[in-house]
Formats: sequence, structure tokens, C-alpha cells
Amino acid sequence: MRVSQQKLVEALKEDARSAEPEEAVRAREYAEDLEEAVRTESPARADRILGRINTLLSSATSAFSLTRDLLPPGS
Repeated sequence: MRVSQQKLVEALKEDARSAEPEEAVRAREYAEDLEEAVRTESPARADRILGRINTLLSSATSAFSLTRDLLPPGS
């Protein structure tokens, strides 16, 4: 099942509110980048951004619980 990219954008923005400052900045940037990729209908760019989001989640010291709940394990 593929998660709605808009839901992922919303989750990143919400999680950024309680994240560590550096991680919050990256989460907001990735959310904005993903919104732009969706708006311009650029699947390849969206896939690259999803990869960056997964990297953020794997190294984040903050919870990012909403975002993690949307992505399948090991994605």
C-alpha cells in the first residue's frame, strides 16, 4: 500500500513541531520539497525525497511518530 504523499507532508509538518531543531528544519524542508514534487507531477523527484525522509527517520533522535506510522516497516 502506498501512503498518500499529502498525508506524509502533513505528518512531517506536525512531527517537526516537536522535533529537535535541526531535525525539524530538515522535516519542514522535505515536506515542502515533496509538496513541490507532487504539484509538478515529478515522480522521480518525489521518490528521491522519500529516500531522504527515510534517511531522516533512520537517524532522527526525535520521535516522528506520525510520519513513522504512515510508512511501512523497512521502507
